[in-house]
Amino acid sequence: MFGDKMQGATGGQESMELPVKPDIRVNVIRDAHQCELMLQCTNPNTVPPLLGDLHAALAEKGVTYGINEEFLKSLTQDPIFNKQLVVAQGKKPTVGQDGSLRFLISTERDLRPAIREDGTADYKDLGYVHNVEKGQPLCDIIPPEKGEDGMDVLGQVLEGIYGKEAPSPQGLGTEISEDGRQLLAAVSGNAVVHKNVVTVQEVLKIKGNVDNSTGDIYFVGDVYIDGDVYSGFTVSGVNLIIRGNVEGATLIAAGDVSLAQGMNGMNRGVINAVGSVKARYLQNCTIKAEGDVYADTIMYSNLECDGSVELGGKRATLIGGRSYLAGRLIAKTLGTEAHTATEINMATTGMAAKRQVEQLSANIQTIDGEIIKLVQSLNRLDSLRKQNRLTQEHAAIIQQIKERYIALNSDRKNVVAALEEIKSRQLQESSLNSYIECKGRIHTGVRITFGPLTYNVQDSFVNCRIGIIDGDIKVSTL
Repeated sequence: MFGDKMQGATGGQESMELPVKPDIRVNVIRDAHQCELMLQCTNPNTVPPLLGDLHAALAEKGVTYGINEEFLKSLTQDPIFNKQLVVAQGKKPTVGQDGSLRFLISTERDLRPAIREDGTADYKDLGYVHNVEKGQPLCDIIPPEKGEDGMDVLGQVLEGIYGKEAPSPQGLGTEISEDGRQLLAAVSGNAVVHKNVVTVQEVLKIKGNVDNSTGDIYFVGDVYIDGDVYSGFTVSGVNLIIRGNVEGATLIAAGDVSLAQGMNGMNRGVINAVGSVKARYLQNCTIKAEGDVYADTIMYSNLECDGSVELGGKRATLIGGRSYLAGRLIAKTLGTEAHTATEINMATTGMAAKRQVEQLSANIQTIDGEIIKLVQSLNRLDSLRKQNRLTQEHAAIIQQIKERYIALNSDRKNVVAALEEIKSRQLQESSLNSYIECKGRIHTGVRITFGPLTYNVQDSFVNCRIGIIDGDIKVSTL
């Protein structure tokens, strides 16, 4: 019996098994962004893993980053067998901020009146045109930013991702700077922003009228207007081409002015052109042109022209007003049968010379005025001399006045000489370059001057030429 018990006892000890460590399997997945671990239970006597064994298994696979230490510790106390467990997690790189555009010009044309410094509204400044100069920055192109770097479970750095590039703002008339950071105006003109694309227009085209809907137009390039220009408005540009009528407006051109119809200026319309002026009619207005003037009729207007005036068409008429011409005047009719006063000043050598003459004449008047004051002062001091009341201080003042008097007289002689030289040059030039050809009739009431010479038409002439011959105004037949 005992022997049987001992044998049973001995057999029971042989059936007892030692504790077994779990089989630790590590699997790096998702491009090394995650690490899974599985504890395989192969024996009923499998015991929880040791923390060191878990670390060793991870290290063998190269896993060093993002390990969940708390979870590993929990597995040593309360193991989960035969299941894939995420024990390490990498850090994904982030995407940086997208590139953007920062416009340096207005992106909208709301056509609202500008507000003056005093708080009042300027209803003629509606912001219709956005003028820019060649080379002017129009938009900052802000590059995309790089996101934060990440890291996989193997400890490899994952570069941050750049955001998207900003859409290109480049349109016609613009260029990108060498560093790619700015959009520049490739030409001077009107900057227009549409759907974040900037276009610079060298030519401004207005399909309708210039009126309250547009306000004044100030442009650095050519201006084409399909409609009319209403009274009180200003159009300024290089070359102005207007298909409609112009009322009492102001036209300012760094080049030419071309009017398909003309201007009835209502005695306040102004055309100021560095180049030439072309129109069918010019009436009740002021025209200043450094080039030539071409028209069918010019009526009751003031004209200053550094070039020639050619009147063509059916009427080819100059009536009334006051005209200053540096070159020749070609017309069919001058004046009217009603003897309308018409003043024509030839050989003016241009507006610049006219302004010079005016300035010199004004200088002479100023000098004369100062001389008169000096003479009056000398007369007062002379009365003191007669009364034996002169002091040394008075004597010094008299000497200063005399010196000033001598200097002013010298200045006056120089100014008078310069003025006479200009007038003499006017007369010389007029004999060569300045003349009037009238293929129709010059009526009584026309007054013609060539420099200092004047000729009043007493009897009408037909088909004649008027110019300087042998130093005098002569009328000859064409």
